Amino acid sequence: MISLPGSGSEPFNARALLLGADRLRLFHWHRGRLSDSGVIEASAEARADFKAYLAARPAGPFYLLADVAEEEFRPETIPRAGGADRKALIRLKQARLFGPGARVYAERQGREQGRDQGREPGGRRAERLLFMALSGRSVIEPWVELLGAQKVPLRGILSVPALLQSLLRRLPDIAPHALLLTLQSVSGWRQSFFANGQLKASRLGPPAGPGGPPAALLAEIEQFRRYLASLRLMPEGRPLDVYVLADPVLQRALEQAPGRPPDLRLHGLELGRLERQRALRPQPGPPCCDQLLLQHLFRTRPANRYATTAERRYARLATARRAIHAGAVFLLLGGLIHSGLNVINGLGYRQAAAEFAGEAKRYRAAQEQAQALLPETAPPGAIRAAVASAARLRQDRATPREALALLGGALERFPDIRPRTIAWAHDPGLDAPAAADADDASADGPRYRQSLTLKARIEPFAGDYRAAILRVREFARALRALTPVRAVEIEALPLDLSPEAVLQGSGGGPAGAAPFALKALLGAD
Repeated sequence: MISLPGSGSEPFNARALLLGADRLRLFHWHRGRLSDSGVIEASAEARADFKAYLAARPAGPFYLLADVAEEEFRPETIPRAGGADRKALIRLKQARLFGPGARVYAERQGREQGRDQGREPGGRRAERLLFMALSGRSVIEPWVELLGAQKVPLRGILSVPALLQSLLRRLPDIAPHALLLTLQSVSGWRQSFFANGQLKASRLGPPAGPGGPPAALLAEIEQFRRYLASLRLMPEGRPLDVYVLADPVLQRALEQAPGRPPDLRLHGLELGRLERQRALRPQPGPPCCDQLLLQHLFRTRPANRYATTAERRYARLATARRAIHAGAVFLLLGGLIHSGLNVINGLGYRQAAAEFAGEAKRYRAAQEQAQALLPETAPPGAIRAAVASAARLRQDRATPREALALLGGALERFPDIRPRTIAWAHDPGLDAPAAADADDASADGPRYRQSLTLKARIEPFAGDYRAAILRVREFARALRALTPVRAVEIEALPLDLSPEAVLQGSGGGPAGAAPFALKALLGAD
């Protein structure tokens, strides 16, 4: 039964299956801590247990790390192209090299030793690629089918050599041409050759052979070096630097093993020290680098190499789901922030409204106080009458200037007439009364707007009343001849000649005053 340390419901952020030809090992990664199920034989019972495990916990990203002998490495050159043309060239090369059904990945290779100058021998621009193919379908396919049946989000299928290439770049003091020797619990010893940090070839060998483990390993290394020389991947006459990722005991055994070629330089990479540097717990048993590889896998999360698009559909759905959730959280946080700002603004507006209400109350009180100091308002009828009167005054404006000018002009011709009082009146309803005699009456009796009443006397006066009366009438005719005088009424003569009057005195008596009064009516202005 597949189980992990702790409980069956142990949490995880990611998980991976390290898969060999006949063994497997399940790893969980949670908050920087690594746990595993131990080595399990790849049997029908193990597949049933794995299916039950996936059915109970289908969610969570999953990696499949393969370490099988059925992985091929072919360096090839293609014409330099881009876009769809380059993809078509790679597909044609894959079909020719590996045939249909193989899981193939092409990795671009850089220049090395001046051999790759970006051109083919014929002079065409070229691109160097390393084609890697997993052809052991019987080993990988059953586990991939179980992942797809349970809709597990498969992030990718990778191989140990490709992961070692990424790990090697993090190790110090590695020679330009290096052979890395590692032991995996599910497969055995693997030799991987790197040139300038790029993977060139890898081979999975048996864990032991004739003569014991050290001798068997040396024999495998020598055989692999001859293979590298046949591919012209090793510079001629240069020793091979071998880095053994194991414990010091195995390193010393290899150094002391009989028959070790002199041009083989061994370098020890103590596995325990590397694990302690990465806070990994040492594992009992052979010095396997499973934990080191899986920790590097979970930390770096490398890109997929061998899984098809259909096999990764649930991983893409999970990524889209996380993106949607992240967007929803972002929108929620944005809404909360916006709502908080609105609440703050609302509180500010509320405080401002209270301040405005207080100011309006103070202004209203000041207005009422000012209104209380004003006099009482007249009734509406009186106001309307005042308005009407003001309008009438604006319409019927009149002054005594014109009447006085007329009177002054007439008095200049009669210097013996001395005015005593002058009264001016303006009334559009004045009518011309009948004259005292035929000379004083107007013909048609029009309506007049102004009247001018003059009370005067004749000076000097020698006592000749007849002459005085004639002088007054002459003055009246002079006024009447002026425009716009319409009528002149003599109200009093120096001597009253009416039948009711009583005459007294003598004609030869001393001189006195000769008073008289007349009223001039002026037409419309």
